[in-house]
Amino acid sequence: MSADPFAFDAIHDRSTHGSAKWANRWDEYSPVIEGDGILSLWTADMDFRAPPPVIARLVEAAQHGVYGYTLRDPDHFAIVQNWFAERHGWTPDLETLLPGPGVMPCVAAILRTFTEPGDGVIVQTPVYSPYFEVINGNGRRLLVNQLKLEGGRYHLDLENFEALARSGAKAFILCNPHNPSGYAWTFEELTALNAICERYGLIVISDEIHCDIRLSAAPHVVFAAISESARQRSFICVAPTKTFNLAGLQCAVVSVANPEWRARLFDTLRFSFMINPNFFSRLAFEVAYREGGPWLAAVTDYLCGNLDLVTRFAAASLPGLRPMRPDASFLVWIDARALDDRVGDVKAFFLNEAKVNLYSGRVYGPGGEGFIRLNIGCARPLLQEALDRMAAALAAG
Repeated sequence: MSADPFAFDAIHDRSTHGSAKWANRWDEYSPVIEGDGILSLWTADMDFRAPPPVIARLVEAAQHGVYGYTLRDPDHFAIVQNWFAERHGWTPDLETLLPGPGVMPCVAAILRTFTEPGDGVIVQTPVYSPYFEVINGNGRRLLVNQLKLEGGRYHLDLENFEALARSGAKAFILCNPHNPSGYAWTFEELTALNAICERYGLIVISDEIHCDIRLSAAPHVVFAAISESARQRSFICVAPTKTFNLAGLQCAVVSVANPEWRARLFDTLRFSFMINPNFFSRLAFEVAYREGGPWLAAVTDYLCGNLDLVTRFAAASLPGLRPMRPDASFLVWIDARALDDRVGDVKAFFLNEAKVNLYSGRVYGPGGEGFIRLNIGCARPLLQEALDRMAAALAAG
């Protein structure tokens, strides 16, 4: 058998399919990053083809030619239940699972349903930047609980977290596992957070979209699985889109154990016309969770190889850059503060001097200054070229 049976080393031209990543812009409203020959290793989708069973099912469906309204039957949610039971030891009751078009639309719907304009919402920075948008854009008040970086990993600041909770916060958005660092929060850490949320009556919105790609022995702990209290006060948001590179086929599920909360959220989703899935996304979702295991195992091995390449190369040839080894995801958070101090803006430096587009840590809020995020979900030859360019830029500078 080939060492690369899924052809992860292949480089695919995505420029003709509206790729946000390779257009180097968020959407049609954001400014484009100008320049030819830029290697795009920034936003969080991978450059790998989806699992073959997913592709085959979508081709079959496309050839069928009738793309009418579609729905999700009970088997759809049973597939989700089975996946999380087998992979993460969490078996959500089927009646707790609600449909959604994507994790962030679900987060927005939860905030609109269970908080009021002006209510405080806690996030733990540095963190996934759309949390800032969904809070501020919906008229809620952003409360920053900055994580403490000690010994090369992030730690909770529980004292500050409790002070924010005491100040009148109504909700907490948990990034589990943490993006951008890929850190897997432990049972003990999640239990400590839940105790404070319970004490002050905060709802917990747990974004667990990056939970499936495991790059270390650290397990993923679903927030709702730590206790009955956590189960009853949380919204667990999951999707196969990061796991199987299906981000353009938007589809998600939210688990809501509290029956009153579940009914209220379902009404918001239903009356916002957010529950009917895209014809293709439902099929991809089900086939990925049902048949994507071998592909996931292979891509995880490949990503571990890419991660080893980055850590070795950085130690040998990228002075001033210190990658943090993630427990999960295909993203590497790099401490480049020394270089950032010298060049003024480390992201701009590598874009201008190496034509490598990385994510600026400043986007992730307080604590992200001087960091960059590298997407290793790409062909290894492309990753090697990007690292070589970065090393050459440092040597010349």
